[in-house]
Amino acid sequence: MSDMTSPTAPFAIDEQHITNFREHGFTRIPGLIPADEVAHWRKIALDTIEEDGRRAGMGGGGTALRTTSDPWWKHDSLRDLVRHPRVGAAAEQLAGTPMRVWSGQAYAKHPHDEVPTIWHEDLTLTPLDSPMNVNAWVALVDVPVERGCLIFLPDSHKRPEPHRAEMSAVKSHATTYMFEEWPDLEWYPRVTVPVRAGDVTFHQSTVGHASNGNHSDGVRLAFIISYTGASAIYRPRPGHARMDEELVPGEQLPDGRYPRVSGLTETHRP
Repeated sequence: MSDMTSPTAPFAIDEQHITNFREHGFTRIPGLIPADEVAHWRKIALDTIEEDGRRAGMGGGGTALRTTSDPWWKHDSLRDLVRHPRVGAAAEQLAGTPMRVWSGQAYAKHPHDEVPTIWHEDLTLTPLDSPMNVNAWVALVDVPVERGCLIFLPDSHKRPEPHRAEMSAVKSHATTYMFEEWPDLEWYPRVTVPVRAGDVTFHQSTVGHASNGNHSDGVRLAFIISYTGASAIYRPRPGHARMDEELVPGEQLPDGRYPRVSGLTETHRP
């Protein structure tokens, strides 16, 4: 096992996942969430989206996504999933550095909502200075190719700096900004990653990714948990929406609202 494994981790992930993540920028860990938990979280996520869902951005000429509208800490029913110690431990082992929870949201793409999610990278949208940001995409249903699974650009995290685009470019050229900012990425290979319920994909925030529309008869349902380095500094840039009134630009994130992975414990089992 890797010498990067957190001493507080409830388990250790396979070395191959660490290699894939660091070499190519992403990896898929099958069955990270047990089947009984998946059924529990699936119902909660659907109910929460139904109660307060909103339409999300990053669609190609529109969007088929619906997501929870409030910050994760306002959803008691979802809090344990955001703080899931197994997912957090995996993210920390992949990153090889102490991490903390940054955000978490449920996303649904309904049957035959065939609008794709555009090519993008997450760093530009993240108002943080951190050596590493990691997104975990928790599949709450089976997501084959026709249901709109994620597509990644391997090695795109190794592109030349600057790794961030201007938010003005994202807003004015949302569907094309990534390939305009980094033209070589258009010629990178593209890897489609279908997942089963309970699988989790992890990707670095600098990795380009997208997804096709949902061409199936079933809902595409996932929960996305974002992690950042334990020493991350809140650094909003022009065009960033304010995430939390308690955050102070130039200061570290508070542990209470953005808990460290090392402090996560097994708080829920159905």
